[in-house]
Amino acid sequence: MYITAVVVLYKESITSSKSCSSLGEILLNNDDYRKQMNIVIYDNSPDPHELPANFSKLDIEYVHDPRNLGISTAYNYGLKVANEYKSEWLLLLDHDTKLTKNFINKILNIDNLNENIGAIVPVVSCNNDIISPVFSNTLQPLKVERPSIGIHKEEPIMAINSGSLINVSFLKEINGFNNEFPLDYLDHWLFYMIFDRGYCVQVIDEKIEHDLSVMDYSKVSLERYKIIANAERNFYQKYKTSMFNSYKKQLIKRLLKQILLVKNKKIALYTLRMILSLKGG
Repeated sequence: MYITAVVVLYKESITSSKSCSSLGEILLNNDDYRKQMNIVIYDNSPDPHELPANFSKLDIEYVHDPRNLGISTAYNYGLKVANEYKSEWLLLLDHDTKLTKNFINKILNIDNLNENIGAIVPVVSCNNDIISPVFSNTLQPLKVERPSIGIHKEEPIMAINSGSLINVSFLKEINGFNNEFPLDYLDHWLFYMIFDRGYCVQVIDEKIEHDLSVMDYSKVSLERYKIIANAERNFYQKYKTSMFNSYKKQLIKRLLKQILLVKNKKIALYTLRMILSLKGG
């Protein structure tokens, strides 16, 4: 099958990006792989970066967009290119995922695919902990068991964007990526839509590494917290409404934790305002 890969960069050079360097190295060392993949590097950095000289051997397009509109805009551009190439699958990549030859080989050679598969995802680890995929019927998915290898049809799961292979036909059906979630909760929305539209997710027996930026209230700015919290609220209030009441209870627990442990009390105050403004449930 043919795959378009889209890598999103922000203030990261192409050579220092784990995703770009690992994918480039794998493709440069295998003629067959190069014939089955093209790459879009979508750079949201303020200043452009140069492609390494040896990348000229790849079927690659570099796009510099200093507007920094987030990953949804970049992924939608990747989807446009995938349509032009008549690609069957779109591989989503952030800058900090280390790909392996086994992973690329596996996704290029999956046989007998069920036409109802909306996404194919690997097992993703960070500091030896499995962070993706997870079950999406809980607000604390890292505290319960992880989904098994195989096809998941009934109990919904979700995966982080980076490393996920998304069915282009499905993406066309939902009109691409939702710009309501330019960055945060885009993965939640995407996998919610997969199951909502009757598709399933295949977890393959392949592990890759990803550097996860865990939100630390002692380090995150108030403005960054607002963006994340607003995306979370929008997702549970507008889309995954079955978990809205659980989300409200989780917000109250978060508020108490912030009052006790977070020095910047403006963060706790914003959480309180969100709780008071919630509707529905």
